[in-house]
Amino acid sequence: MATALEFVRQLGLGWNLGNTFDPVPLHDERNRKITTGGVWTPDDQQRLWFNKSFTRQCAYYVKQAGFDTIRIPVTWKDWQDPATGEVDGVWMDAVQQAVDWSYEAGLNVIINVHHDGGNGPFGWIRTAEKHYLGVSSRFSTLWRQIAARFADYDHRLIFDGGNEICFPNASHQDTACELLNQLNQTFVDVVRASGSKNVDRFLLIPGYNTDTALTCDARFRLPKDSAHDRLMVSIHYYSPAEFVLAEHDSTWCTPVDRWGSDAEIAAVEADFAKQKVRFIDNGVPVIIGEYGLLTEPIDHKDHDSNIAWLRTVIRCALDNGSCPILWDTSTKEMRFLDRETGRFFDPQFKEILTQARARLHD
Repeated sequence: MATALEFVRQLGLGWNLGNTFDPVPLHDERNRKITTGGVWTPDDQQRLWFNKSFTRQCAYYVKQAGFDTIRIPVTWKDWQDPATGEVDGVWMDAVQQAVDWSYEAGLNVIINVHHDGGNGPFGWIRTAEKHYLGVSSRFSTLWRQIAARFADYDHRLIFDGGNEICFPNASHQDTACELLNQLNQTFVDVVRASGSKNVDRFLLIPGYNTDTALTCDARFRLPKDSAHDRLMVSIHYYSPAEFVLAEHDSTWCTPVDRWGSDAEIAAVEADFAKQKVRFIDNGVPVIIGEYGLLTEPIDHKDHDSNIAWLRTVIRCALDNGSCPILWDTSTKEMRFLDRETGRFFDPQFKEILTQARARLHD
């Protein structure tokens, strides 16, 4: 079997099924439907944030577009029994169907625990600084069920332990990092104990807030693992935020509408160099589990700058032997691939991917 570094290189270019299995009901849509006699379905959940449900055809479009790996972010909170932690079989079946369709299309697949680790009332994992035992138990119960359902799937399926997990209310950053370290260890232990192909499945370990600097910090450490050379680190890349994420009316920063100076490119290269020194040079691969930038509205942003940023991030990731996985909501603010036609919204981005794919297969 391939080493972890070799395996990640084989993952090629990746694409996120964003805002589909990961949305959470922000306006009580679920309860309103249930209290009026309706049944909340997986299709309802997938359509919460303006997408249609995932289809077999969409999986084929992703593959045909030049991607070899699909990341399927999944939020489990609304489908877990609050008393027992048991996941509703209807939701687990829907996730499994998405994995099966992706396999059928020839894709590697990553599934995770997504907005359960986010900010807000749905982010129960972030309460661990006050309720660690309860969070750890629920986290273990959740991963035990996921691992059991997919235990016999081959190594094209990767488990991603969490998403942008951090503990901003912790008393000290040392404490916050240690909480994540402990949860990551729980994740690995639970998966390995589930047997079958999970005993040596490749596992993706989320860095602290999946941030480059915080993950490269010495306080973040990889879990101990009974399997040899089967762990990878997840880092997300949305920097500089004032260019990548800020809308024209943002108040949390001063938005920037152009990017691409020598200094700005060097800053991105420096971030990826940190990842290389901390992990890759020590035999631990990095997967860029998410990267992307606002494409809508674009009235204030320079399109050539968008293209330059995307080209730079993909180049730096491939230079490191990492798999860059594009965050794509397909509707709203980050649109790249039209899921109903398989066409890219921006032909220049398609050109970037074509060139990157050619490089991978040189």
